[in-house]
Amino acid sequence: MPELPEVETVRRALEPRLRGLTISACEIRKPGFNHKALPGALRAAQGETIAAVRRRGKYLILDLSNGKNLVLHLGMSGRLSFGQNGPHTRFVLRAGSVSVAFHDPRRFGRVGCALPLLGPEPLSPEFTPEHLFRALKKSRAGVKTLLMDQRVVAGLGNIYATEALYLAKIRPGRPGRRVSRAECAALHDAIVRVLSLAVESGGSTLEDESFLDPAGNPGGFQKFVNVYGRKAGRACGHALKATPKPLAGRTSLYCPQCQK
Repeated sequence: MPELPEVETVRRALEPRLRGLTISACEIRKPGFNHKALPGALRAAQGETIAAVRRRGKYLILDLSNGKNLVLHLGMSGRLSFGQNGPHTRFVLRAGSVSVAFHDPRRFGRVGCALPLLGPEPLSPEFTPEHLFRALKKSRAGVKTLLMDQRVVAGLGNIYATEALYLAKIRPGRPGRRVSRAECAALHDAIVRVLSLAVESGGSTLEDESFLDPAGNPGGFQKFVNVYGRKAGRACGHALKATPKPLAGRTSLYCPQCQK
């Protein structure tokens, strides 16, 4: 699933191409992509100028000249591309001479959806070690499950939560309430470092090429992963293990020697 770095990479590609253009067409290519909010959202967007392209967590937001916005979520496998149609094209937006296609093989993506309640952006001043400590301290859930709760921190998902916990030397299944204040400070620092590098690298493109930017370029963070998709930790060389049970619906790898 695209996480904050992938969505930010898409935003940075779209914003200079779309800002200032007027939306001339919004086409639904697959009926199964439709949902209740979409027709109204498209009517509100038609003929409006795109004032900005923003990101909030894992959501892309097109701010429109009428004061409304068009919200997109890439879901599990969605991606946007410039002017390319294919068998999994669900939606096409045209603005000026630019055409943006929404491809989604698994059909979990959304256009015209509402923003849910989201926590602070992890690369913003609002995301502090103290905020993280308070959020973790009141729950018995595993720390990785809490990190992937978008109400705790917006945009963090499986790949980058796994990497941050490895750097902070915390096992993903440890209850949040058992993470000390000092450990929260280390985890906060690890989250910021991992996400900053991932954004700089253009996100992660795994072996199945599940993520490409709108121009078709892969990300580069996979070159730096310490844990995700590996058999041994890159930094320590120790064999990795998986948690006995999935956390937040995901298999979770960790180093039994480094992560306590």
